[in-house]
Amino acid sequence: MRLRFFIVFATASVAVAQATQPSDTTMDWLLDQAEPVSPSQPAPPASQPVSPLVAPDRAEARSAVITLSDGSTLRGTVATTPDKPIRIWDEKAEVYRDVPFRLIKSLEAHVLWERDEPEWRFIDSGSDIKEQTGRTYPARELEYTATLLNGQQIRGGIVAPLYFESSEDNERRTLVLHKRQKGEAGQTLEELVYVLKAELE
Repeated sequence: MRLRFFIVFATASVAVAQATQPSDTTMDWLLDQAEPVSPSQPAPPASQPVSPLVAPDRAEARSAVITLSDGSTLRGTVATTPDKPIRIWDEKAEVYRDVPFRLIKSLEAHVLWERDEPEWRFIDSGSDIKEQTGRTYPARELEYTATLLNGQQIRGGIVAPLYFESSEDNERRTLVLHKRQKGEAGQTLEELVYVLKAELE
């Protein structure tokens, strides 16, 4: 009885597997629809957008003036991840506050600390002992004050993308509101640029 049940079950499993597998013609069609990728230009990682998600006719996009920490100014339109609020960690209340992007009038950064950190490396492969390389990298921690359209202010840590587009020169950039920011070894704090202020209309 057990042997007969096993044969019936195995036969049914094979039939289901065959039924769910695409035919050769279907697979060929799918492969024909895929866009080729040049070996010299690998596809960007899935965690990064292929292009900014900002367009002037989008409801989420807003006119903005963005000031960076190096003193440069960007003017254009800006949006964040569609249908996602800006999440702010309110340290005083110890709660996250989700604020719709359309309700934010401005964002202003506050540096809690910044310094050059020593770079470390493992002395050997597989070793748990580290040594300093003699190089440093810049690091800082930021908070942002979000001023809402009604004048209310919320201050706290934010991690969120800002997709910027300039209509004047067609420049597109992805800026990030950081809570913790870390640069490359040999880079200076001045070179580790962050969004100092964003004024939205």
